[in-house]
Amino acid sequence: MNSINWQRDIEITQFNGKKVIVKKDKTTKVFNEYFLIFLYSLISIFLLHPSSPPKFGKLIMINEGEENRKKLNKIGIPTPQLYYINKNKIIEEYIGEGNLYRFLKNDGDIKVVFKAGVITAKLHNAGFCFIDNKAQNYLVKRSELLRTDIGFIQKQESIFAKSLDIGLFLSSLIDLDSEKYRLIEKAFLDGYRSESGNKIPYLSIIIRNISSLGISLNHHNLITNLYSK
Repeated sequence: MNSINWQRDIEITQFNGKKVIVKKDKTTKVFNEYFLIFLYSLISIFLLHPSSPPKFGKLIMINEGEENRKKLNKIGIPTPQLYYINKNKIIEEYIGEGNLYRFLKNDGDIKVVFKAGVITAKLHNAGFCFIDNKAQNYLVKRSELLRTDIGFIQKQESIFAKSLDIGLFLSSLIDLDSEKYRLIEKAFLDGYRSESGNKIPYLSIIIRNISSLGISLNHHNLITNLYSK
């Protein structure tokens, strides 16, 4: 069984007798990273918050390594267990419940989204941002959330970077039905506020609206949710 994301080819297989996820870099990975840098810079300029572009390259694999996972777990951001890593391949724990987008689309308990808001705020409180904070990068393990694909984490404390984390998360779920999305948005923002001291970066909804145009699959639900507020 295989699935594909924009950065890596993903395979579910066996490793040392355990079911695992194997992630291998796509041949277009470098091009995709430069394109992400371009979009990041362009949107920040468009919103009158010009920000230095993210640093990728070797930093991605450093972020994916065991040391960074330990740091994240220490501040309350759990990650899947890492079994193997080299410059273009990652083998990590298989989580049977799958990613948060699929979980919610299949009528999973929306309450778990609160924890995604808490996790995002905890990283921001530590002076970092995820940059690629899609719901697809959260894995559901029973009633807990684990954060995977952590390579894009950057030392960032700007309003734009924090707003991007929130806006991108919300836009990655905005194509779900309107009642479900309303509850999801509330749960995420409540979770974020509970950890951040009630502060939501003010560019978040603007970035949500911009990014949703590029990543949403159900355009009918997208339009409904955009015009609901």
